[in-house]
Amino acid sequence: MAEKLIRIGRVSSVNAASGTVKVTYPDLDDATTGEFPIFSFTDEFKLPSVGTNVLVLHLSNGQSAGVCMGRFWNASNQPPVTSGFQKELGAAFGEAYISYSDGTVTIHADKIVLDGDVSASEDIKAGSVSLKEHKHTDSVSGETTEPIA
Repeated sequence: MAEKLIRIGRVSSVNAASGTVKVTYPDLDDATTGEFPIFSFTDEFKLPSVGTNVLVLHLSNGQSAGVCMGRFWNASNQPPVTSGFQKELGAAFGEAYISYSDGTVTIHADKIVLDGDVSASEDIKAGSVSLKEHKHTDSVSGETTEPIA
């Protein structure tokens, strides 16, 4: 009975509004489940794509009810890094992520929006331009402002 409680299948459809997926089991003549909820790790919301291999935990009363635990690492789904931490946020690896390695946190995306107050205890740089060292020259008077103290 236990071998039927934990299964690997492939996502056949996604219902984003309800946070559920249907899963197909190739080893069961491509039988497809009803809609199963996606397990919410720490209230995180990231749905797998159609075609993704997922782990499903079925309830003890049969295969008609269960929870989709999500993706897992395997030969066709390799981890994006081999050390440190990386949280993939986009649909494809490297599209958008937060990573940590050797004391540095990196936030990567095509566009990053910070909502609310932002403060830094050290300097902020864009390219080679330092916020602390940056000066402005008035185009009319030619006066230069001093860097932020």
